[in-house]
Amino acid sequence: MKRYLSLYRAFFKFSVMNFTVFRANLINGIVSTVGWGIFQLIWIRLLTIRTQSAFGWSKNELTILALMYVIVIGVFHFLFTRNFDRFSRIIDRGELDFMLLKPVNPQFYATCFIFSLPNLARVFIGSIFLVLFMILTKTTITLAGMAFFLVLSLFGIILLYSLWLSYSTLLIWFPRLTNIIDFLYTINGMARYPVEMLKGLQYFLLFFVLPFALTISTPAKVFLRGGLDQDTVILIVFSLGLFFISNQFFKFALRHYTSASS
Repeated sequence: MKRYLSLYRAFFKFSVMNFTVFRANLINGIVSTVGWGIFQLIWIRLLTIRTQSAFGWSKNELTILALMYVIVIGVFHFLFTRNFDRFSRIIDRGELDFMLLKPVNPQFYATCFIFSLPNLARVFIGSIFLVLFMILTKTTITLAGMAFFLVLSLFGIILLYSLWLSYSTLLIWFPRLTNIIDFLYTINGMARYPVEMLKGLQYFLLFFVLPFALTISTPAKVFLRGGLDQDTVILIVFSLGLFFISNQFFKFALRHYTSASS
C-alpha cells in the first residue's frame, strides 16, 4: 500500500509539471471546464422556469442537484477520465505492453496515471455556487446529511469508475472503437437528472441509464431530505458489485490480450 501511495504522489507531481509546462492548455482547460459547469446551472434553471417542481423535486432542489453534479463529476474527471481518454491510444500503440512489464497493478497504472487539474477549478466554483445558493434560499441541512452525502458520493464515484472501466475494457479487443469514450461522456449527463425521472424507461434502457443516474441524485436526496431509502441500498450494492465485476472483466481481458507487436 505504501508503494502505491508513493506512486500516486509521483503521478500527481507529473501531472502538475505537465500542466505548468503547457500553461496555455491549463488556462484553456480551466476556462472550458468552468464554463461547462456554469452551463449546467443555467440549463437546469431554464428547464424549470415555468414549473416549481418535477418528479418530486422542487425547483431549488433541482438546482442543488445540478450544482452537486458539477462538483462530483468534476472530482471524477479530475481523477480518472484523462486516463480512459488514452485507453485506445496506449493499446493501439503498444504502450499497454510496457505497462504489463512493470511490477505494479496494470489497472492502477492505466487508470490513475494522469490527473486533470483544470477540473479542480470546476469543483471549486461549483462548491462556492452551492454554498451561496443554499444561503440565499435558506436551505438547511443536518450534519448527518452532510456526512451521508460525502460517503454516498464516494460510492457514486466508485460506480462511475466501474462503469467507465467496464466499457473501456472493450477497447482491449477493439482498440479502434474510440466512440465508446464519447458515448460515456454523453451518458454521464444522466447523472444530473433525478433518478425518479428515469424509472419509467423500458427495462433495456434502464439497465444502461439507471446506474449513472444513481451516482449523484441519491447522495443529493440524502443531503437535502435526510434518511436513507431504497436507492441508497441500490447505489451501494451497484458500486461494490460492479467494482468487483469490472476488475475481474479487466483481468479477463488482459489474459486474452495479444501484444501490439504480434
